[in-house]
Amino acid sequence: MKGCDFSMGIYTEKRDQLIEKIKGLEKRIAGDTAKKKTLEDKLKEVFRLAMAEEYNCKPRELDEIITSEHQLLEKLRASGLSDDELLKLVGSENAENEKSNTTDLVADFGQQMSFSDKTNPYED
Repeated sequence: MKGCDFSMGIYTEKRDQLIEKIKGLEKRIAGDTAKKKTLEDKLKEVFRLAMAEEYNCKPRELDEIITSEHQLLEKLRASGLSDDELLKLVGSENAENEKSNTTDLVADFGQQMSFSDKTNPYED
């Protein structure tokens, strides 16, 4: 039976070591999760500041603009307009049509426009 007591001691020690490693990892995970959350919050703020700079306004003004535009959008949706109809109102469809209309000018008009009658403007 002494052999059994010895082997149980080895497994008990191994189990305790593994439990300690797991606890250490859990602490690291909690710490890393907190650091990740902090970095994500900083990233959101950087995006917000960049957007305010892009629209040439202060961050607080940007918040007001976003809030008012969101409220307007919700009112338009509540009045029965679909998202497709809203996109048509702001001209999103027209912008796509313009892009598709100008993408193949060579096919539509042939070679580059020239002020001479020559096919090759570098000919003598």
